[in-house]
Amino acid sequence: MITTDCHISTPYSVTDALPEKYREHFPRIDRRDDGEYLVHPRMSRRQTAMAGGSNDGFKLPTDDPGAIAKMAWGNVCPEADPSYDPAELLAQLELDGVFGAVLIGEAGYLAAGVPIEAQIAYCQVVNDYAAETYGPYLDRLAPGILLPFDDIGASVKELERAAALGLRPALMPEAIDDLQYYAPEWEPLWEAASALNVPFTMHVGGRRLSGGQQSTTMEAMMNPTPGKGDIGFYTTSVLMGETLGWFVFGGVFEKYPDLHVVMTEGYAGWMAFAMQMFDHHTQQSRFAAISAMMGTTPLEAPPSYYLKRQAHATFMWDPLAVLARDMTGLDCLLWGNDYPHLEGSFPFSQEWNDKQFDGLSDAEIDQITRGNAAKIFRIEV
Repeated sequence: MITTDCHISTPYSVTDALPEKYREHFPRIDRRDDGEYLVHPRMSRRQTAMAGGSNDGFKLPTDDPGAIAKMAWGNVCPEADPSYDPAELLAQLELDGVFGAVLIGEAGYLAAGVPIEAQIAYCQVVNDYAAETYGPYLDRLAPGILLPFDDIGASVKELERAAALGLRPALMPEAIDDLQYYAPEWEPLWEAASALNVPFTMHVGGRRLSGGQQSTTMEAMMNPTPGKGDIGFYTTSVLMGETLGWFVFGGVFEKYPDLHVVMTEGYAGWMAFAMQMFDHHTQQSRFAAISAMMGTTPLEAPPSYYLKRQAHATFMWDPLAVLARDMTGLDCLLWGNDYPHLEGSFPFSQEWNDKQFDGLSDAEIDQITRGNAAKIFRIEV
């Protein structure tokens, strides 16, 4: 199998390669007389204290590299033993029946407000690290490209540079409400990715100003309300249909037929409803008349045509998406185990898949768990 949702982390020490004036904006190691401290600008004082640190940092257990790795990954399930060594990572995945992986870094979590010069420098350092570390394994691993997406021109340059190193896919937040993806300003990025045959992976946890995102931040989850995490994850998942709607109705998919967008870790059962609803609204005369009054440009084909051709969604456990495959087709369905996170299926993916794929043919299972990913991400498994 190929997991389309495998999380990796970049060592804290990579920040050492940045010009000193940029380091304050990113997680970094502060070396002091009594040891090494993690200083994390995105951890509040309360979070740092809960992790056992003080207001000026968290002392690292330098005698336990495994503990540091788990700290860097975060949310690690008890069975996982994450490693910066790609051979060890592959050995871990093989315990789950996985022999290829799309590697998801920190896309969507590049903090807002960081100066763009610092963002550009950090993306270059992280992408260079990924190319050097995973370069010998690019037949089985697809390391994602971190982009300084607050500057579209800089993102195009970094996409081209990193793609030449063999990295793919491009990593983007699943939404940026400040400048939504149908905006014409984004077109140079879509054009470049289409020409380079680099897909976009948009992982849950973007920069959406409404919906579930605000409910799933660490700070918000410290103030419990009933079902906050579960409802937030549900809202975030179904709002991925909104993001894909921007690509469809904004004419992006129509203009760039080779562009592929993968919505990651947001389930896939909502894909069938999105296809059904979008098609109904464009084909039912009264809805179509309203859309015309609002200035919507008619599409050459039904919305579902573009979603089936260019949109994809990953899932760990989604029997509903499997049942709806006659409506959506199989090309849009991608499997992932969300290694090494607690909510993921590792190391029980075979058991989960035996249940959710019961009744499918071997060819159907292979397409969802391997074939689609191999084609989209150019993984040779």
